[in-house]
Amino acid sequence: MSVLGNILGWFMGIIYNVIHNYGLSIIVFTLFTKFILFPLSLLTQKNSINMVRLMPEENALKIKYIDDKDKLADERLALYKRYKYHPILGTVPLLIQIPLVLGLVYVIYRPLSYVLQIDASVIDNLRDWLVNVVGSSKNDDSVYQTEIIRQIKDGLRPASDIAGSNVIKDICDLDTHFLGIDLSLTPSIKSMDRLLLIPVFSGLSAWLLCWVQNKINILQMAQGNANKVLTTIFMVAFSTYFAFLVPTGVGLYWIFGNLFAIPMMYLTNLCMPPKKYIDYDYLKKMQEQRIEKEKEHKIHSAREKEDYKKFFSVEKMQLMFYSEQSGFYKYYAGMIDYICEHSDIDIHYVTSDPEDIIFKDPRPQIKPYYIGSDKHLIPLFMKLDCDMCVTTVPDLEKYHLKRSRVRKDIEYVYAFHGMGSTALTLRKGALDWYDTVFAVGVDCVNELRDSEELYKTPKKRLVETGYPLIDEMIEKYESTEHPENKVPKILIAPSWQPDNIIDSCIDGLLEALSKTDYDIIVRPHPQQVRHQPEKFEVMKEKFAGSSNIEIQTDFSSNNPVMESDILITDWSDISWEFAFVTKRPVLFINTPMKVMNTEWEKIKTKPINITLRSVIGREVEPDKIDTVNDVIAEMLANKEQYRETITNTFHEHVFNVGKSRQLCGKYIVKSLGGKKK
Repeated sequence: MSVLGNILGWFMGIIYNVIHNYGLSIIVFTLFTKFILFPLSLLTQKNSINMVRLMPEENALKIKYIDDKDKLADERLALYKRYKYHPILGTVPLLIQIPLVLGLVYVIYRPLSYVLQIDASVIDNLRDWLVNVVGSSKNDDSVYQTEIIRQIKDGLRPASDIAGSNVIKDICDLDTHFLGIDLSLTPSIKSMDRLLLIPVFSGLSAWLLCWVQNKINILQMAQGNANKVLTTIFMVAFSTYFAFLVPTGVGLYWIFGNLFAIPMMYLTNLCMPPKKYIDYDYLKKMQEQRIEKEKEHKIHSAREKEDYKKFFSVEKMQLMFYSEQSGFYKYYAGMIDYICEHSDIDIHYVTSDPEDIIFKDPRPQIKPYYIGSDKHLIPLFMKLDCDMCVTTVPDLEKYHLKRSRVRKDIEYVYAFHGMGSTALTLRKGALDWYDTVFAVGVDCVNELRDSEELYKTPKKRLVETGYPLIDEMIEKYESTEHPENKVPKILIAPSWQPDNIIDSCIDGLLEALSKTDYDIIVRPHPQQVRHQPEKFEVMKEKFAGSSNIEIQTDFSSNNPVMESDILITDWSDISWEFAFVTKRPVLFINTPMKVMNTEWEKIKTKPINITLRSVIGREVEPDKIDTVNDVIAEMLANKEQYRETITNTFHEHVFNVGKSRQLCGKYIVKSLGGKKK
């Protein structure tokens, strides 16, 4: 502390020699430190903006991993890295403030050394004189300098060989008072004198600072009212209490430090305005969602515990389905219908969604359970005792969901929830621990067999079922009329991954399409809208004057996918559903490919995500985006040819079109030996 004290003392001495007023010197010193630290304030402001920008995503993570604290910590760290947010940076100003205050205390207790800059040997002589004459403690280094000043001002003079006349004059001229308050003394509640004004004003300045912070500070604006009140109470109480512990000169520094912080906040906001980067309404909405989710979680905890006990009370369980959320029921619906219609097998359906549609199913064969937290889900899987488990979750045994440790002969069945390449869209070895896979098509079989051969893993049972969801979608589509659009409708539906269409080339794409008469609908991925709402508000404003372009972020409206003439996407699996259901072509923008398995190129079978792009549509490079109008015109002109090509491709690559639901259900019933109705 002496090193810092020497630096601060030297600086205080310079200021005092210019101003010749002890109190004003402290105030000027305080102002100077604020300007010196201003670049750090800007850095902290930028970091705070990044923090508030990531809050909606952090709230979403808290909702998603409400019961998995380890996973939440990992995802939060990855989120911080992506936004370049450094949690420690926010504490740096406070960490700097602490040594500054302690250093200032050191200086104020030693006015002879730092304010008057009297030679150390002379001060030692004066200390010895004080001990001999007055009897003060020689070891009390923090008190003897102020005591020397008091004794000399009271008329007691040391001999000239102890301190020269100039030193004595400087000591007599030194005035540590400011507005009638001796800044070298420490306030006490017992004294009830004007020194108490310092703690009072210290608390008031803290309140004023907090009041302004709540209005304009980026972090405080993002806090709830309760947090703002608690922060204000703490700061006022701390500032008041702190002023009783230190000399009033330090209290004066603290008061003006709070006051000078206010214009500095306005200046940082002027240099880096928060509202330019942050949608506070959306942030508030996400915080409310998180709070509501936490309330719901508490409510559902008792239900989960009860369902967990009920699940393990079942004797001789045959069949269990597991669903991550309600939206996954559609992948099971057809096979569940078949099981209920053709057997007496009870279906024990475990879901991590308390609002899952399965709870509204009145069929007595279906036994639903809500198990939402890893606290119960992990042991449920590890203690599972049934004949067959069907799920759409890959990476069994690799992460939190394990095969049963109680029973080794359970047949684990994997059902796909997409039609893309397993080599690209799943992690390496994602299905290695499954016994059976309901294979979508020939490419799926070839990729899985290639992987088994490459990595020398046991062969799985591959049941050539097809894809139940696509069959259901085709039935619904063909059961309704679809009149031809008078004006061609173009739907832009990108994926949600780095450098997708929205992030890389949407402006150029829309600018090109705005020159046509087509009806253009931009339907971004819901997750991207959720995390980057400001991006789409800007986009809406930019194209507000274009009569044929609609930026659709309200997903409650009718889905326009199946009514479009052309779909424009990048690597989204929506391409398969659109092309194979409507038999209409897809325009693929070759943005950077999303790869879950970095070793995908070792698989001999080429991914259909790559090989079929130019078959069911056309490809355009992002730097050739100005050619899209010509490409779309050619695709529309050849729509009948595309219809034939897409139909043939569908039947060549997908098993058992129209029969997949029955085949999945039939396999389950036969394997479990269920009695036919």
